[in-house]
Amino acid sequence: MKTVVVGAGLSGLMVASQRHELGDEVLVLEARDRVGGRLWTLHDHFEGGMFGELGAETMYSGHSTVINLATSLGLELVSCGYFDPTAPPMLFDGVLLSESQRKEITGWLLNAYEENPPALAENLAAWTARLGAPKTVIDFLTSYTQYTPVASLRHCDAGEFALQLKKHDADSYRIVGGNDLLAKRLAEKVDVRLNEVVTSIDWSGDQVTLRSSSGIYSADRVVVTVPGPLVSQLGFWPALTQDRISALAELAYGTAAKVIVQYEKRDEISKVVGDGCFTNAVPPWIVDQSIHQEGEFVITSSLPGGDSEPAIIDGDFIGKWDETVSHLLGEEIKHVRYASHSWTTDPFAQAIVRAPMGDQRERILPKISAPLGNKVFFAGEHTDDREGPGGLEGAARSAIRVLSELDNPH
Repeated sequence: MKTVVVGAGLSGLMVASQRHELGDEVLVLEARDRVGGRLWTLHDHFEGGMFGELGAETMYSGHSTVINLATSLGLELVSCGYFDPTAPPMLFDGVLLSESQRKEITGWLLNAYEENPPALAENLAAWTARLGAPKTVIDFLTSYTQYTPVASLRHCDAGEFALQLKKHDADSYRIVGGNDLLAKRLAEKVDVRLNEVVTSIDWSGDQVTLRSSSGIYSADRVVVTVPGPLVSQLGFWPALTQDRISALAELAYGTAAKVIVQYEKRDEISKVVGDGCFTNAVPPWIVDQSIHQEGEFVITSSLPGGDSEPAIIDGDFIGKWDETVSHLLGEEIKHVRYASHSWTTDPFAQAIVRAPMGDQRERILPKISAPLGNKVFFAGEHTDDREGPGGLEGAARSAIRVLSELDNPH
């Protein structure tokens, strides 16, 4: 059985690795010059031999699928903490809010959810406007929604956001040596062809035929794992049905640039950033990304996104980042190095994560994830129905679903 996988992100590599182990002839076609997709660790850029995550940054304690995968591959995870949902640090207008001020903000939201819950599919902008939310609440939500679901208030489902305010003992984890080890380990025994941009998939005959930037491939089965915005741009023959095309067009996504900035004064900055701080400045939130690395420097990260994603990230933008870190630190500091990448304008992503609104998860995702006959299958974080953004856990779950579909065709 010959299986071609389109996309060498986490879900594609999981499917390819497992089918290879089961004896399939497997070929992975990847448009980029590297494996991993939105899982991307930047090595050899920062001072002191440090690395930064320009792609997926964390796995959370409830993400058992991807955590178990990392463990099974012999990768070491390190705990990195998580925002305090009851009173996370907030730096508004250059001033660190007290615990009572922070609890007043989260308390307003919890009370609002209890007394005036949002309507189905009502976004945070509309819900908070309807209730006359204070400016501090809007500032907090504007920054938090750039953390998850990585969107503006008008593109964030107000009802689903309530999950972020529940008290829990969540933690986050990263992979020692870089998150890209997850993709690299899966790809070790798989035939991956880089710089192969697939443009069309013909599933009308006994074999599936794919046209790419370098030629034509054929297979018994094809697994499409590219991000959702790209699926709708592939040429399918026969064409996708109207309901699937409409579903792909309707599904909401988070958009953002990933920015990572390196500083000296590691211990001091790590202490004031803690498990993460929200701001109404640049960046919208900030975490210590290098807790699991050695050295004298610290790497901070964030996701300016949605309506707040800058058209360009340059020295002026990073200068504002310096100002925020200086406010936190209590003294002026300048960055050492920085790096950024817009996943919004990335031609092979066009989004950072899927972020369903209202009933899209139940109404749309089944249409997007359904196979075409027993020939073309669909994986990727945008096809998974877990609550919240798809992310690494959604990608891993989607791969397991497709592997089951391949083993049990209908």
